[in-house]
Amino acid sequence: MNSRILIGLFLIVVFVFFHIFHMYKWNVIFEDQSDYQTIELVERNSEFALLLNGNIQVHSNEYEISHRLQCNVPIEKFKPKNILILGGGDLIAARFCLEDKNVEKVTICEIDEKVVNFAKRNDIFKRITNNVSKDKRLNIVIGDAIEYVHNINQSEYDLIIEDVEIDFTNQLSKVNRGSFLMMCLNKSRVFSGTVPDHNFANLDASEDFKSVANYNKINVLKQIGFEQKDIDVVSNQIKDRNMEICVRDHGHIYGKEAYIIIHK
Repeated sequence: MNSRILIGLFLIVVFVFFHIFHMYKWNVIFEDQSDYQTIELVERNSEFALLLNGNIQVHSNEYEISHRLQCNVPIEKFKPKNILILGGGDLIAARFCLEDKNVEKVTICEIDEKVVNFAKRNDIFKRITNNVSKDKRLNIVIGDAIEYVHNINQSEYDLIIEDVEIDFTNQLSKVNRGSFLMMCLNKSRVFSGTVPDHNFANLDASEDFKSVANYNKINVLKQIGFEQKDIDVVSNQIKDRNMEICVRDHGHIYGKEAYIIIHK
């Protein structure tokens, strides 16, 4: 094989490599820095993703199923009128909650105002949230979700949806996971939360919620990353409540995530 043919083949390989590289490379189309995190919106081909401190918070191929499990399932089952979302500054959870016409009010408590302003103004997020910031039933509070829960009245909300990304941000808190969950359970009859980035070795991935037997609740908490000090705080409280869990495998996006509903 002469040198011209070799050079030609080499150039073809280089062209194909760079073409594939650019096909799968994320392009940053928005970037900002808040006191808590770096906020980035990236896209490639028809995909997009919102990153907080480099971690995927929202992906175009997962947000509908994850928010259906987090929001729609407990709403359909328990018919709440007044909902509190802890975190949720991207406004997607609010959109799914307010799709139900029986919901009278949704309050978001989000610590990072820059995330909220991004979701209100960005064309992609205005589209996927149905411009929910304009809904008169939505109340947005900028503040610490943990402090907010501590200060609300018992039974003020029918449903609390926990969407706080403490692990991803620079938010500091002396409240551990057990105390936080305990506060939520004391303030609402229904709690819906998510637990990312854990190895759910004995929990099968499924899109259906399954009831957790009373004797097995502690084991489930251990499998979703609760330390013993957290379990000690909530163990008595969850004995008197029903727990349902769903584990969804989002694959290469961010692996498995558990969705938990705890109710009286």
